[in-house]
This record gives sequence, structure tokens and C-alpha cells, in this order.
Amino acid sequence: MRSLVFTGLGVGFILMGAALYALTLRKSKSAPAVPNKSQIREQAALAEETKKMRIAAAVTAAFGVVLILLTFI
Repeated sequence: MRSLVFTGLGVGFILMGAALYALTLRKSKSAPAVPNKSQIREQAALAEETKKMRIAAAVTAAFGVVLILLTFI
């Protein structure tokens, strides 16, 4: 029973990590030919947010893998 719980939680965390990564793949709006300063700042903020979300997705999926590996111990 214990291994089934860890396996289920591990798969759940891996799916959450995949969903977070999928959220980072959304297409941004096309910028005008000459963006102004506020648009450049917004693009930089979105790039930073995407980077953080991808790190969070990797950490979440790695935690899921650890939980699945605990079933084999």
C-alpha cells in the first residue's frame, strides 16, 4: 500500500511539472517594429517569469521522480 501511495504522488507531481512547463510554452504577443520602453520592460519581466516557471517545473518533476524512486527502496 505504501508504494502505491508514493507512486501515485510521484506521478501527480510529474504531471504538475509537465503542466507548469506547458504554461511556459504559450506564445507572446508580437511586438511592434519599434517597441517603447514599457513594452521592453514588459517583455523582460515575462522572460524572467518564464525562467522561474521552468525552474519550478523542473523542481516539481524531480520531486515526483524522487517519490517514485522511494517505492523501489
